Amino acid sequence: MKFRLNIEHKIMIPFLTIGILTILCFGTIMTWNGYVQKMERERAAAASSLRALELDAGLSGSGTLLLQKYRLIQNDSLYLFDADGVLLLGTQPPDPDDILLETGLPAFGWRACYALDRTAFWNSLIEEQKYMILATIALLIVIVQVSLFVSYNISEPLRQLSEACRVVAVGEQPVRRSPQVDEYAERSDEIGQLANAFQRMLADIASHTDEILRMKLLNETIVESLPLGIVACSPEKEIICINSKAVEMLDQTGYLCGGQTLRQIVDGIIVSPKVLHDPIRLQNADGRAVDYEIGVWRLRTADEGEGGTLCTLDEITYKKRMEEKLTEGEKLAYTGQLAAMLAHEIRNPLAGIRAGIQVISRRLESDRDRMLSTSILGEVDRVNRLIEDLLHLSRKRESQKVLINLPALFDELLLLYAKIAQNNRIRITAGVQGDPPLYADESEIRQVLVNLINNSIKSLHSGGEIALEAHREGDSTVLTVSDTGDGMDEATLRGVHASLEEGRTGGGLGLSIVSRLLAQNNGSFSIDTAAGQGTRITIIFHTGGTS
Repeated sequence: MKFRLNIEHKIMIPFLTIGILTILCFGTIMTWNGYVQKMERERAAAASSLRALELDAGLSGSGTLLLQKYRLIQNDSLYLFDADGVLLLGTQPPDPDDILLETGLPAFGWRACYALDRTAFWNSLIEEQKYMILATIALLIVIVQVSLFVSYNISEPLRQLSEACRVVAVGEQPVRRSPQVDEYAERSDEIGQLANAFQRMLADIASHTDEILRMKLLNETIVESLPLGIVACSPEKEIICINSKAVEMLDQTGYLCGGQTLRQIVDGIIVSPKVLHDPIRLQNADGRAVDYEIGVWRLRTADEGEGGTLCTLDEITYKKRMEEKLTEGEKLAYTGQLAAMLAHEIRNPLAGIRAGIQVISRRLESDRDRMLSTSILGEVDRVNRLIEDLLHLSRKRESQKVLINLPALFDELLLLYAKIAQNNRIRITAGVQGDPPLYADESEIRQVLVNLINNSIKSLHSGGEIALEAHREGDSTVLTVSDTGDGMDEATLRGVHASLEEGRTGGGLGLSIVSRLLAQNNGSFSIDTAAGQGTRITIIFHTGGTS
């Protein structure tokens, strides 16, 4: 485990170390000076004692009297030895290292020495230096207190700044001002300048963070609101952004193209270096097809490096069907033009042939020949009728009633309004009960349903539901278009009925067009509505809708 010092220790330890070393050096020097001075005094005392002994030995004629005199003096530092080294004065021989001075006494043949009593010496030295030692200890205590005070006063603002930084780092919302730093912001020293700079930095960071969050939310809203599926991948081909539309598309597992789901196809496209891709068509087990157009863009960073891949998914089923219908219509138009040209070129010779046969038939006498002539005229008339049928291909027919496939018509309308409904948070559903027959002009019925759906969408201001239903009641086929919109009050509903009865187009609901188109197809409708409770329009095609 790695040992780490906090800010107080990092400030206090160097300061305390310098102070303690300074005080110890000062105390050591003072003690050493006291030691040296005391040792010099001891040496001077030793020299004085030995000189007095030498003087006494010279004056005294007897060694016994000299010993008696100095035994009475009781100087523990003075020692006498005879010529054989026997201790004459003192309790026990001194340590050679403790002998300060020594001298000889030639009158008696003795040797005298002055030894230092180190225990007494040090006790005396400590007694002399006790005030200096106490002063040193007091200075050490003061240095420790000062170190603690200085380190706290320096580190506390830094600690508060550190805590404020931690709060900013772990906080989910940007902090515009830190209360921990406020108390230091009014100081005029460097700490105050640092606190003010930190508060300004927090305000700038909060402002920039708000702007970044606003732009992030705007971008996410834009991406989420797009009618396209958006999939963004990193350079390592990992998905970093996907909107709900793309999730909805990629989660469809029942539609396959070449045995692959849309997700598998997109995964292959993302890792492929190819950029341009043809539209694909997926089918489910029921044979229903869905068309997608896939776009791929290689993203670049600011330094022109590889920034990943952006893939867009656009459902173009309705567009493809309209293109197919348009192509089919163009083919029919060309066929009609060709038929008109051929009919024009053929009818003139046929008219001449018919006139010629009529002239010739008047001159024929044989019944068999006249019968043959009549048969030829009949064939010419039949060919002329065929040409008339060809001419119909080049003309727009006013009404073409067919047996309408209601499930297919409802599916087409759902595709038509899918993106509009999604952008307005509207849910459109369709259901057909059983197999109700409807013999009518499909384009006119489609126009009726389009007008009614448009009215429902206008009444749904903040999302809602629109439902298309079809079922059979007796000999009649019933279609309903219901919504959860604003509905109409009684006054508005009376105005709508009055407009319909008078044949006016007022009200902005397009219901007069609906009424006219339904009348052409043997149908009628009724309105069930109330203010704030939505609207339900019921369409009845009488006697099965046949005419």
